[in-house]
Amino acid sequence: MRSLRVRTPAALSLILLLGLGGGGTSGAAEPLRITHGIASGDVTATDAVIWARANRAARMVVDVTPATAPVWPPQRQGVTQVDAAGDFTGKVVLSGLTADTRYVYWVRFIDTRDGTEVVSPAGQFRTAPADGAARPLTLVWWGDLGGQNYCRDPERGYAIFTHMARLNPDGAIANGDSVYVDGVCPPVTTLPDHPRNALSGDPEVAAHQLVPATDPRWKREGEVLAAFRAKWKYNLEDEAYRRFRAHTPHYFQWDDHEVINDWYPGEDRVGTIRGTPDTRPIAALIAPGTKTLFEFTPIRPDPTHRIYRGFRFGRLAEVFLLDARSYRDDNILPDGAGKALDVRLRDGSRRRLEGKAKSILGAEQRGWLLRGLKEAQARGVVWKIVSTDDSLSTPTGGYQLFAPEGAMAPLFTVRDGWAAGMRLNTDTDGNQANPTGFESELRAILAFIKAERITNVIWLATDVHYARLLRYEPTGDLAGLVFHEFIAGPANAGSFPPRALSTTLAPVELYVRGRRLDPARPSFVNFGVLRIAADGALTVEIRDAEGAIPSDDAGRPGTLTLTPGR
Repeated sequence: MRSLRVRTPAALSLILLLGLGGGGTSGAAEPLRITHGIASGDVTATDAVIWARANRAARMVVDVTPATAPVWPPQRQGVTQVDAAGDFTGKVVLSGLTADTRYVYWVRFIDTRDGTEVVSPAGQFRTAPADGAARPLTLVWWGDLGGQNYCRDPERGYAIFTHMARLNPDGAIANGDSVYVDGVCPPVTTLPDHPRNALSGDPEVAAHQLVPATDPRWKREGEVLAAFRAKWKYNLEDEAYRRFRAHTPHYFQWDDHEVINDWYPGEDRVGTIRGTPDTRPIAALIAPGTKTLFEFTPIRPDPTHRIYRGFRFGRLAEVFLLDARSYRDDNILPDGAGKALDVRLRDGSRRRLEGKAKSILGAEQRGWLLRGLKEAQARGVVWKIVSTDDSLSTPTGGYQLFAPEGAMAPLFTVRDGWAAGMRLNTDTDGNQANPTGFESELRAILAFIKAERITNVIWLATDVHYARLLRYEPTGDLAGLVFHEFIAGPANAGSFPPRALSTTLAPVELYVRGRRLDPARPSFVNFGVLRIAADGALTVEIRDAEGAIPSDDAGRPGTLTLTPGR
């Protein structure tokens, strides 16, 4: 989704004048401290990842003990070194844990020169139940944090995380757009329902609030990386967010705003489709976006930076986290072999686009997903939960392609997700004329699910900035297949009016709540909850900024209970 942009040359000049933005410093003269809390993530029945950040180089030690039968001194599970190369962030992978057990952990940083030590407050996590166990499960999912100038409130901060924490979930899926590196957080806004944003107490982070990290005037690699890091640090200055990460295991994905709006790896230049003079290759933004995602989240370390992965929660659920960014074909290509288009891009260049059966996942990830779903069904897993950072039937995309000759008349909006939908975002007639999107791959995945008789598949998404609960009963070659999609968000960003759905898969709307075209109506911030009972019944909830379950404008409640096989 698109983020608002504010041009602030004065702020950029201030950063450069002060010598900020060139990378981390050692902070050797400062007392050793933990800067942005602690966190757990990627928790399984036997493993967990613990994350923390110091203000300078130090040894990171993680101590852990079962909460119900504590051992003192705690068992020391892992040690690592943090340094400037990773902006003093560190992770330790705990292994050999006991399934279905609550653990308490602490992070200590030790100065190897003089033995100075600092210890965090305690965090906690609960390991997943063993395969075959039917322990009730609660998960929340959220996305879209700090976009469209809706950043940390000076008094309330990101209060929505307090309401997530009160549910005491077993885990939280951060579905994507956990940071808007291409956005700004000005201390004073023009938003009637969000007039002010908190100003960072860190001078470098505060200066970067006013300038997108993707601004092409950042010239050196170190400047770009420092700008990306500042965006993550700003969000992590929020106390409620830090506390939630410390006490609730997180499972992070990404979407586009961790890099730049609507990006795909095949872009030749950043400015081509966006109509800007930015001549940098898209790789100049993908690299710091990937690095900072792995630096500032408790995602399991991986030398290949693999983001897609799966997690088992006993017999009741298996979660598949997708990466719909790293391996996708070009957004601008028509979806379907034999299709060809002559177009102009926003920068005026002309191209002939040859269509193909496009992939948003890439062959390797798609194969992993299909095998995982089939194996989960064979093991008797009740619910297969697929977390995708793009909605299945909501057409998204913020850029257009134009007629090859004459006036710059828009031909169609370039779709950024699975759904093709209407030709332009302004269309209201429900036609399905858009040639882009990735519906052919989605239909192939669904055909596999039908052929293998894989039941009880749930899709989770955020990204579109409103909440929607959908039931699918497609026709034609997919007739007889029934599945659901649950969309939540934004957690703290601008809320949008719901768009017309693509009708390809015959979605049935059960609930929708967003923002009317009324500036006086506050942005509808929200998150999603999944509760799975021991008998397999699954309840989904949409909860608002106060933790309540609101009805939509049609009076339909923001909750739904499903029985396995229904």
